[in-house]
Amino acid sequence: MKEQFNIWDLERINVKLNIKFFERVNDEIFMKYRTKKIAYDDLFYNSKYPWATFKNVLKESTMKNYFIPLDIIIKICENLGIPKEILQENVISYKTAKGINYIEKPILPIIITPVFHMLLAHHMGDGTVINPKNGRLPYFGYRQFDKFYRVNYIRKIESIFGKINFKEDYFEESTRPYCPPSISTTFFKYYNVTISDFLSKSCRIPENIMSSDSDSLLAVLIAFIIDEGHVDSTQITVVLKNKELVKDLKLICDKLGYSSKITYRDNDFYRDYGYLNILRLGMKMLYKDYIILNKKYPVIDLGLKGEKIKDSFKIYNRLIIRVKGNQNIIYGILKKEQLSVNQLANRLNMTRQGVRFHIHKLLNSNKIKLIDKSKDNWIYGV
Repeated sequence: MKEQFNIWDLERINVKLNIKFFERVNDEIFMKYRTKKIAYDDLFYNSKYPWATFKNVLKESTMKNYFIPLDIIIKICENLGIPKEILQENVISYKTAKGINYIEKPILPIIITPVFHMLLAHHMGDGTVINPKNGRLPYFGYRQFDKFYRVNYIRKIESIFGKINFKEDYFEESTRPYCPPSISTTFFKYYNVTISDFLSKSCRIPENIMSSDSDSLLAVLIAFIIDEGHVDSTQITVVLKNKELVKDLKLICDKLGYSSKITYRDNDFYRDYGYLNILRLGMKMLYKDYIILNKKYPVIDLGLKGEKIKDSFKIYNRLIIRVKGNQNIIYGILKKEQLSVNQLANRLNMTRQGVRFHIHKLLNSNKIKLIDKSKDNWIYGV
């Protein structure tokens, strides 16, 4: 499997080059052909590029102000005996032909790392594939309402490809940042997937991820926890309307040695859903491995959900979880406001099971009552 991409592996790319290198190319054309017209007749006669385009591409003013087709420069360099690797070293920015957002200070060649795999997982979890008209290349969007995770998504892309020069810093406010077509295509190529492979009800983890190293597997699992996971005091739960994808994530847990199980619900509304439950022992191992991975790749950051996992360990380090005094505290709080089990657990730094234990006691003694069960988290009060 190809573990890196060079600039010439990408599709429909236009570039800007280092001016000194560009001057070298022009000088060598003059030394070999004496005129640009002779060079054009030798290299591009009867091609899709007319003489006027070739002539303009080799103007310094064009290079300074516009992006030029990569395939023209590659063919010229091949003819002049300039290695493609030298050309690549002198690419200062690139974008898709007719595209707007471009990559500046590009990281070339593009190296496949656990962060690359994590990005694919984000595109499967909370991602969308935009397939524009007029023959333009497809590209990814990422729906994320949390600003930390949204901005960090861009940082992950930039850690692999280089700085994205967006037309505007819209992703600071927009809930759907985009991955430009020039680099989105690398995911389709590397994993040998198509647009249809990203349908939420049928997508699967590609085989070249499932057979990769433990860092990559963990990065993918963390992406799904960020996008589709819920953390409480006893476990991490990832919920997907795709049972086969849930099985893939369970297999990743098995490969990494994380205690987990899959559960389903019987009611009609949730019958297509699968629930991956990473149990407490598995959660402890996952968090320990995550801390090591985060040091290697700081952009792999669980953010608030990482803090919730860490806080859950504090709860279990308490000597007493279900003491009678907590029942009085819960009763006192519910006399003032109406809350769910989860809200009480977070406020009191208790497990949900511990809070539920006291709630049942208070219900049986008729001190409190169920106020609202129309939502997933039932509300209790006096």
